[in-house]
Amino acid sequence: MFTARRYPSLVLAAGAALALALGGCSGAPTTPATPIMPTTAMGAGAGGAGGTAQASQTPTDVAGQSQAPASSDPAAAGQDPTVMPTMASATLYYIALGDAGTAGTAVGCGDSAVAVTSVAISFTDPVEGALRTLLADHSQFLGQSGLNNALWQSRLEVQSVTRGPGSITAHLTGTLKMGGECDIPRVQQQLLLTARDAAGAPVAVTINGKTLNAVLSLK
Repeated sequence: MFTARRYPSLVLAAGAALALALGGCSGAPTTPATPIMPTTAMGAGAGGAGGTAQASQTPTDVAGQSQAPASSDPAAAGQDPTVMPTMASATLYYIALGDAGTAGTAVGCGDSAVAVTSVAISFTDPVEGALRTLLADHSQFLGQSGLNNALWQSRLEVQSVTRGPGSITAHLTGTLKMGGECDIPRVQQQLLLTARDAAGAPVAVTINGKTLNAVLSLK
């Protein structure tokens, strides 16, 4: 049974255990690509010393029609601008079995969802980074903390995170596997609370194109 008085030491111990559990999953940080700076074509000036216009530097095709050079601006070419990665910790949620909301958010079957701070991770999208780190942990329990990971048997990846007017959706792909009926609310809260804290707002989750509620209702 977790108590509020034991909670600070629990988070410290859980954070250290999470660093060990995820240490083998982290790779060397990828060096970000150097942004391509757009170039501006400089046209030839007109009017020399004798008032004669300079020859145009714009190439022409065989029909004599001008062909403007292709733009090197990434935005004009429909490409996303380069986003530099960030190094920061993420807040992940694990389950305190039988805690009944004492140490965290109450979850079905009399459990609690407890926040744990991860080691520093590299990400360009905080929702993607937090969920990726949570889903990379395939240990049933978080070290010696006693916190349960209802996602430990699943093999899920973050395909993308989309943002619209007033909405954020995390799209996951892969296989969701649970150990029993009580794992349904545990999985739901681990995913939704982790994504919500990363975004600072509610986040919808889909798995293989289906809503999280639809997937969990089939389990």
